[in-house]
Amino acid sequence: MAGMSDQLLLTEAEAAARLRVCTRTLRKARQNGLLHYVLIGRAIRYTMSDLESYIERLRQVQPTCPPRHPTRRSTSPKGRGQIVPFTVRNADR
Repeated sequence: MAGMSDQLLLTEAEAAARLRVCTRTLRKARQNGLLHYVLIGRAIRYTMSDLESYIERLRQVQPTCPPRHPTRRSTSPKGRGQIVPFTVRNADR
């Protein structure tokens, strides 16, 4: 049987404070079915296990990318990469 602290019900503000997010974030997660909750009358409450499950569902793993090969710069003489003074650039106008 779970201990009393495991069954402690948190208000929306308390749960948001525990997760360090705003209450709107919790509300949106709940409405999208991502966050379980307890409904007592019209009062919405959360258990710590609800919050822990929510965190696990959001956990991300950084994908490993293959190593990038250095890109080669074009050496074609098409005028790319040349520095043109501002006075010369505007002289054509």
